[in-house]
Amino acid sequence: MNIDEYQSSAMTFRLHTADGLYALLNLVAEAGEVAGLAAKRRRDGGDIAEYQKALAKELGDVLWMVAAVASDNKMSLSSICQDNIDKLVSRKQRDKIQGSGDNR
Repeated sequence: MNIDEYQSSAMTFRLHTADGLYALLNLVAEAGEVAGLAAKRRRDGGDIAEYQKALAKELGDVLWMVAAVASDNKMSLSSICQDNIDKLVSRKQRDKIQGSGDNR
C-alpha cells in the first residue's frame, strides 16, 4: 500500500463528528500517547516486543490523524512526504541539518 492509498482508505473510517478541529486536536493527543509510552518504557523497561507492538498501534493512530488533517486541507500525504524529503536534502546540501527554525 502506498501512502496515498492509506490516506484514502483511512478516511473511509472517519465519523461525521470527527471534524477538522477534532482531527487537529487529537493529533496532539495521540502524539502524547506515543511520548507517554516511551516514557514508561524508559522508566519501567520491559519486553521490547510488547513495547514495539504498542508503539506501532499508537503510531498508527498518529498517522491516521495526520492523514485526516492533510485531507481537511486538501493535501496528499505523498506530497507532504516528498516536500519533507526535498527540504531535508536541501538542508543537507547546505550543511543546515543541525540548528533550529523551519527556514534554515
